[in-house]
Amino acid sequence: MSVQSDLRQAIELMQDGKVETAVARLNRLVGDGALDDKGRAAAYVWLAEARQESAFKIRCLEQALAHDPHNRQIRQGLNQLLAARPQPGQLPAMGKARAQLAETPPVIGIVGGLNGPASGIFIHSAGLIATTSYAIGGAEQVTVMLDGERQLTGTILRRFPAHDLALIETSLRPARKLSVAPPSMIGEDSTFIALGYGGARLRGAVARLNRRGARQWLRTTIPPSQMPDAGGNPLYDDNRQLLGLLTRNVDGAGNALAAKISHVAALADQLLRDRQLRPDAKYCRACGSLTRARLYGGLHCETCGAAQAIDRAEAALPPQVDKLTALYGESARRPCGHCGARVGDYEGRCLRCGHSIASGAVAES
Repeated sequence: MSVQSDLRQAIELMQDGKVETAVARLNRLVGDGALDDKGRAAAYVWLAEARQESAFKIRCLEQALAHDPHNRQIRQGLNQLLAARPQPGQLPAMGKARAQLAETPPVIGIVGGLNGPASGIFIHSAGLIATTSYAIGGAEQVTVMLDGERQLTGTILRRFPAHDLALIETSLRPARKLSVAPPSMIGEDSTFIALGYGGARLRGAVARLNRRGARQWLRTTIPPSQMPDAGGNPLYDDNRQLLGLLTRNVDGAGNALAAKISHVAALADQLLRDRQLRPDAKYCRACGSLTRARLYGGLHCETCGAAQAIDRAEAALPPQVDKLTALYGESARRPCGHCGARVGDYEGRCLRCGHSIASGAVAES
């Protein structure tokens, strides 16, 4: 199938209301580079129809116009959205920050995730990029946009859905070390600028957050409806120091939470330690964790119970019962009615074989 035919099918899916399937196809098309400029512009125009938030639509149409700058219809639609959006003046003023951030720090674009384009930053000298778990969804690879012309493939190493964080591996190593604000210097009413790939800027401030979650989160004054993309936007203070990453998680008032950069860095270090201890572990697309079940003949992730994609080489190997028993933590729980394993269940399904645990039990010996 040609890419143009693939694009037409994606558009038809969107018109038929099959938004999730259409978004997955459109993101793949804009990420793999096979479409010409007008085709990519059309893909971004239809991506804009996937969500109602004006900030998301603006971001998509800006991308479309970059690929087809003489398209009057796209420009007119973008101008209408820009004229109707809330004014930034409703948010706290930035004082010195506007002048000191005249030279925009580098922000990375992430294309090909399941929930639209996102932003991100290099978080580790090993080439790890941090963005939101929401943006990635269950994707295994994305396109990393360094600027308007340079792009490379990024592989998802792990997601932390509870923290709305995803870590991506690339072949590139950052030249500069992050300038991070000391956690003790991030106080209530601290002002910042949230940056998005492509030049988007949001002004905001840190609001009061109760003790629960204070080590991980910064509460912001930015509603998700104003975010320029699917998150991962770095927050910089007036000294050009990094505070955190804007996420799609929200507080009780509906404003976006940002993951503290110290917490993001700690999770990156944890991932690298886990990979050293378990170099054979695989990424589970369903829950984002590292799983070894498939290496020993297990069909499901030992963390969430999701079925794993087994390749031919793995399928040909006999199950290593002793290792699976230790991995799944089999005990004296009631056995599965299908496979007899005592591993337990997740959401009612056996972690060993994936069948419903309630469908019967084998006889006790």
